[in-house]
Amino acid sequence: MDGARGGGTAEAPPAAGPATGERPLPRRPTAGAPPRTAPPRPPVTSDVAPPGPPPVPARPRAVRAAALLCSAGVLAAVLGLLAALLDRAALDARLTATATAQDPAATAADVADAVDVTVALVAGAVAVGVALTAGAAALAVRRRSWARWLLLAVLLPTLLALDVAQGTAAGDADLDRVALVVAAGCLLLAPVPLFLRPARAWYRAP
Repeated sequence: MDGARGGGTAEAPPAAGPATGERPLPRRPTAGAPPRTAPPRPPVTSDVAPPGPPPVPARPRAVRAAALLCSAGVLAAVLGLLAALLDRAALDARLTATATAQDPAATAADVADAVDVTVALVAGAVAVGVALTAGAAALAVRRRSWARWLLLAVLLPTLLALDVAQGTAAGDADLDRVALVVAAGCLLLAPVPLFLRPARAWYRAP
């Protein structure tokens, strides 16, 4: 035999590979190897402000105090007018006595007409002034800075009408006169908190 003659050993045949050309599976990680971690996820929140109008700042106490004073003044004025009109007989008697003392030669019909006109004018002036004051205060509470000056403009004639009304409903212990005096005091103080520093900063806020 040729192999025997040469005295050599026969070579081992090569290892048989996969017949179909498939690649071997990857090796499993051995014990002690660091595990693979997933990549970090992107943040789901953003520092950018969402679109839309900016938030409205909270209403300061000074503005709330002005609204409370104005509301109290309006209620007191309405109460005073109602009390005076409900006690119309006493009001007419006082006005008739005053008109007769000022003009003794006037007839009763003329005095009665003058009393009716006086009551209508005074009550109408107070009602219009209080309504305008309440509207201006409502606009000021809703962050209309110019409404503060409107409130001051309508407040002066309103106070004059209240002064005339409480003088017309003269009487030391009458409910109508006391209510009108309280209304004048509350409305006089109502604009003051709107010009304090917290209110001014609230009006200037964007």
